[in-house]
Amino acid sequence: MVPLRTLDGGVFGLVVVGLAFLTGLAFFAAVLYTEHRKEMKLIETGQYAEPRESGAWVLAAGLLLLALGLADLLRAVWTGTVPDDGLTLTLLGVAALVYFAYRRREARRAAERDAGTTDGDDATP
Repeated sequence: MVPLRTLDGGVFGLVVVGLAFLTGLAFFAAVLYTEHRKEMKLIETGQYAEPRESGAWVLAAGLLLLALGLADLLRAVWTGTVPDDGLTLTLLGVAALVYFAYRRREARRAAERDAGTTDGDDATP
C-alpha cells in the first residue's frame, strides 16, 4: 500500500470528490427507491390519488421568462443598445401566460359542465 503522503494532491482530491459524488448518487437512489416503495404500497391498498395537472409550472415559467425578457429590454433601453434575447423571452413569457389562462378557463368550463350533468342526472325521476 502506498502512503497518502506520496500521492499527488490532485489524485487524492479526485478520489475524495469521486467518493462524495458516489455517496450523493447512492443517497439519491435510496430516496427514489423509498418513494417508489411508498407509492406501490399506496396503489396496492387503493389509497393512491390520481395526480391532477395544476399547470402551475407553466405560470411560473411564463412569469420567469417575462421577467427575464423585460429585464433585458429595460437594460437595452437604459444603455442605448440593441436587446439580446429580451424580445424573444418576453414573447415566450406572454405566450406561456396566455396558455395558462386558456387551460385554466377550459378546466373551469369542464368542471361546470361536469357539475351541470351530475345535477341534471339527480333531478331526473
